[in-house]
Amino acid sequence: MVNTMESETDEMTDLDYISTSGVYKTPFSLIILVQVFISSMIVILINLWFLNSLYFLLTGERFIPSWPGGEWWYWFLLPLNIYGNIFLFFALVMLVSAVIFRLLNWVYPVKEGIFEKGSKDWKYMHRRFWTAYFPIWCARAIPFPWSDIFVYRMFGVKIGKSVVAYEGYIDPELIEIGDNSMTSLNVGIFSHLIYHDKVVIKKVKISKNCIVGPHTITTPGTIIEEGAVLGANSYTEPDQVLEGNLIHIGTPATHALPITTVEESRKKAKERNSNNIE
Repeated sequence: MVNTMESETDEMTDLDYISTSGVYKTPFSLIILVQVFISSMIVILINLWFLNSLYFLLTGERFIPSWPGGEWWYWFLLPLNIYGNIFLFFALVMLVSAVIFRLLNWVYPVKEGIFEKGSKDWKYMHRRFWTAYFPIWCARAIPFPWSDIFVYRMFGVKIGKSVVAYEGYIDPELIEIGDNSMTSLNVGIFSHLIYHDKVVIKKVKISKNCIVGPHTITTPGTIIEEGAVLGANSYTEPDQVLEGNLIHIGTPATHALPITTVEESRKKAKERNSNNIE
């Protein structure tokens, strides 16, 4: 069984292009409606007293007769109420989704390996994906730079201190990002890889002080050692190890360059320019 898995992995890493998308339409994508419904109902219940007060100011009656009415200055609170409820809704979506996500992992914990389409591991991978999809989108939508880090941690992603995670996609499981590392725009860090009728699920480790450049893809099993840089428009192969303190570029990232200081780069640029003039 182990030899079969290794041969399948080797076969996939020889390909020039690998699909890593997990966005397959499945019945479980309806979980987004469940998340919206539960979160919306909680928001409405919390705001019943305020809605009852505004209704009293408009009609002179209360739809909940036993509750007191509102004062005229309640209207000044309406913009603040609307704005606050938007953030409350997002927070509830994240909390409800994290509970569902943990229940799914309790029912069927994530495992590393290569699995067939239709297997339990395949199905639960999609269920976990769709559970995390909407709250991650919400975290990107609100104007708090730390919200996405907070949500990823709620789903179990191990993120160290002073990590910067710009706009992109990071799988919500089997991902580890060390202290002081940074991901750039439009990156994809995947702990799963779909190839025809199989899914590969493996841990990805990004060590301390690393940079994942813009428009890059990090595939399952990748280990980026401390201080390494994955250059722009590059992608890694499954189970690839990027040596520390080097810049790795290419599709796949098989070329490594030394990291130089700004002064060294300027000196080399001047030398090239003088050689071109001569």
